[in-house]
Amino acid sequence: MKILILNLPRYKNFSVTREGRCELTLNHRVDTPATLLIIAALLKEKNYDFDFIDANGLNLSYYHILNQIKSQRYDIIVFTFVSSIIDHELKFCDLVKKINPSCVTIGYSWWARNYGKEILNEYPSLDILIMEDPFSIIEDLVAHLTGYRDLSNVNGIAFRDFNNNIKVNSELKSRKNFDDLPLPAYELLDTFEPYYIYSPLMKPYALIYSGRGCPFGCKYCNVARTKYSGRSAKNIIKELKLLKKLGKIKYVWFFDEIFPMKRKRIVEICQRMIKEKIKIKWLCDSRADLVDRELLQLMKRAGCIGISYGIESGSQTILDNMNKGIKVEQAKKALKWTRKAHIPIQLNLIFGYIGETRKTLKETEMFVRETLPEFIQVNPMLALTDTEFINLAIKSGWLSENIDWKTNLTVPYKKLNNYKPYELSLWKEIVYLNKILHSDIKWWITIIKTLIWNPKLILPIIGIFLKKSESINLFL
Repeated sequence: MKILILNLPRYKNFSVTREGRCELTLNHRVDTPATLLIIAALLKEKNYDFDFIDANGLNLSYYHILNQIKSQRYDIIVFTFVSSIIDHELKFCDLVKKINPSCVTIGYSWWARNYGKEILNEYPSLDILIMEDPFSIIEDLVAHLTGYRDLSNVNGIAFRDFNNNIKVNSELKSRKNFDDLPLPAYELLDTFEPYYIYSPLMKPYALIYSGRGCPFGCKYCNVARTKYSGRSAKNIIKELKLLKKLGKIKYVWFFDEIFPMKRKRIVEICQRMIKEKIKIKWLCDSRADLVDRELLQLMKRAGCIGISYGIESGSQTILDNMNKGIKVEQAKKALKWTRKAHIPIQLNLIFGYIGETRKTLKETEMFVRETLPEFIQVNPMLALTDTEFINLAIKSGWLSENIDWKTNLTVPYKKLNNYKPYELSLWKEIVYLNKILHSDIKWWITIIKTLIWNPKLILPIIGIFLKKSESINLFL
């Protein structure tokens, strides 16, 4: 059987990230398709005959992809998709079926994992939906398909049986340890030239996983209380060396929910990067309570050029309501230590959680003024599926319990009724916070110091500010 592993084309000229919880359309980065590259590596180990196309990275059109499908007559196509634009993404399956009705289409989206029956019913050209960890499913699934066997025993999927009835199978009994997975099949990429982070000047670049899952219990998050599975330092160093060899990679984003989950492992990774002279600049995400002064200094020496902190609020009241599990003073210390280590900071905030008032917004404003992060990313509170918040919203009568599955899947900014924080004009507050930061002379001094310590970021940061200005003007 001939298989195609496909990263779908871009959406309205925007690059698309189809990686786990981050299903986004973007104008400031092009990510390597890590999930599909790992799937490819798993199938390569089993000696399956397949092609790999990253249409998003190479900016190939649907016309180009469909011509390839016509010429090769694939039996199976595996792809990832973005649930928020599911109507657009799954039209691809209709086009495939017109060319080859017998081709089996297999889709995966982390956000779609609870709606197998609904999605297959709505989109009859999609044959199989992977509903759980694709790395623990794909080999068993393809083995059944190539052997023309019944799929009823393949756990973690929804599918159509031989009578065209939709079935949702049992959950996975076990998942593969992340450290046991093969390295992504980077050799299948034509080039690393298209991939960049924040600015086209920051390339060649790769998005990689060093672990997944988050055991913390933040009420707004749909990754909360998920089992953490991390890769060893030895495994990660091996991947970094491969990236240097194949693509002369200069930048990497460790795409974990929380990169420094286990301090000992991070120390080993950093020490080996320094000792073995793996000259790659890298970015990561972290909680404020998982870093310290010494660790941050080591991370800087190992090439860290940016940490994104999910602080969410400068008000202890809001942090407690969120069950964030950190103190405002902890957050201030973390950002202070990061500043002293000369690592640029992105501060992630959420406006409008339960209990938000003018007073708590003012506390967040003062937090930003005091810490002066290089970048801030602020979002209004969203009613995301599979979160404790959405359950509270339904229980409190802010959100209808009878909301249909498609709205639940595709509309994160759901209208909440009688929800007081929404009376605060949150979008205006977001714009205002950016303005007060950019009008503060101390912030500009901070930026200059950051560039002195990170001279290779001068042109990329200028490009980032120009992009941000375009986005703010477009919003206004």
